[in-house]
Amino acid sequence: MQRICLAPVVLALVVAPLAACGSDDSGDDDQPSCEPPQGELPTDGAFADPMALPLANCVEGGLVDLPGRWFVHAPDRVFTFDYPKFEGTCETGFHRAFFREEDHDINDDGRTFFSWSDGTRYYHRTFARFQTDSGTFEFASAFAACMQPDGTLAAVTGRFDTDRGEAIFPEVGTRFGLKDAPAEGIELVGEFGMAPDHDVIGYNVVVDAGTAYVVGQNGLDIISVANPAAPVHVASVPGAFNDVRIVRSATKVVAYVSPIEQENTKFIDVTNPAAPVVLGELPEYSHSLQIAIEGPKTMLYLATYTDQIPKYDVTDPTNPMRLGAAVVPGEQAGIHDLTVDGTRIYANNTTAGVVAIDTAAGLTSAVEVGRLQTSYSHAGWVGAAGGRAVYLHGDEGMTGTPDGGAFMRVFDGDPSSPTYMTVIGKYQSRPEVGIHNFELHDNLAYIAYYQDGVRIVDMSDPTQPREVAHFNTWDPETAPGGAFEGALGIRLVDGLIYVAELERGLLILRKL
Repeated sequence: MQRICLAPVVLALVVAPLAACGSDDSGDDDQPSCEPPQGELPTDGAFADPMALPLANCVEGGLVDLPGRWFVHAPDRVFTFDYPKFEGTCETGFHRAFFREEDHDINDDGRTFFSWSDGTRYYHRTFARFQTDSGTFEFASAFAACMQPDGTLAAVTGRFDTDRGEAIFPEVGTRFGLKDAPAEGIELVGEFGMAPDHDVIGYNVVVDAGTAYVVGQNGLDIISVANPAAPVHVASVPGAFNDVRIVRSATKVVAYVSPIEQENTKFIDVTNPAAPVVLGELPEYSHSLQIAIEGPKTMLYLATYTDQIPKYDVTDPTNPMRLGAAVVPGEQAGIHDLTVDGTRIYANNTTAGVVAIDTAAGLTSAVEVGRLQTSYSHAGWVGAAGGRAVYLHGDEGMTGTPDGGAFMRVFDGDPSSPTYMTVIGKYQSRPEVGIHNFELHDNLAYIAYYQDGVRIVDMSDPTQPREVAHFNTWDPETAPGGAFEGALGIRLVDGLIYVAELERGLLILRKL
């Protein structure tokens, strides 16, 4: 194949003539010469031409500096980001790490994958074409990047499908790695990552009576942590679950699990953890779940990605009774999670921010009592810090705005205060990483902070949160590089920190 010289491409796709890529014809003796062998290119379909993805100000031959881990994001989009690792040399060519080699050919599913570089521009594309009842359907996802004079990446992602057409997202990339030392103030007690027939993928975890219940893409894994230094796998329930809660009665123990896909919420008898039995389904989807003790009764609330928050009486966990649903007023983006404090519900309304409602007059008569717009309202926790009531709020997404990135915000949580539901403090590990879940105990916030692992923050002065310990669970050398990796779920039980980790399964930590 004839070598293609890719000159800088402006957004209007106007190409200016340049000397041969990587050659010395420009007269610059210091210019790197990077001429990797040319691989094949796609012959048809969306984004088949690498030059169709607009990049500007590319350094000729600059891919010599590409290898390593990057943070690549679209500054004006909340969830367009990832952490790719690039490998290769000018002699062998470049590729994104962890892309399967077998994907370079046509697979049984009709997908093709191409990875290509010419020393100046790196490009890869996934493409699929298949027949449906309504005709031919095509899908393409492409990415291109080049080095900028200041050492950053210019990047662009293109997406296409037959139904929605084409979309282009300009992106930028900066070097990325661990923020700090592997651990400070926290030690590893135990770890469990491999069940008899599958990897344990940790999305969330709860611990009850010496047993950890870990949910993720590979189902519900039940793990004995009676000896935290040597966890033992007890049983599994197949499926793909995002969240889990345990409800006890005098005679039964039941796990409620939220599905990853748009399916019904299941409940499972785990009275004997070694022999779980699926009892049935709630007739609705939930993304996450919350338990609230209301007098002698136990209640279960569902976050459904709608404006509705269903409520179930699960005092008898084998026989859940639906009591109705609260409706969150105002702008809606879908309730992702929620926190319950008496008659008040703090609803994490994703891109519409956090909304506090009071249901004292009944579920169907909910009244808004507070609201704040954030980048992506993800999770919350009601508690006390520094001798005052607080509501902790966590962002997950990040944007390129001056207040961008993900924060744990501290709200005044006293309903009788004139500053109720206003921010009195906030904490951020770094702008490139989002927050997932957290808990507050004894003036310490324990945060599952994705690629920044576990962070413990002193909240004794809630207006000035201060990090006091950390444990990096994420490994930049082995992580595939998606947007959501590292520490996701976290629970503090009897002085031990239980962490649901995407790649490592269950980690058990101790604060020193």
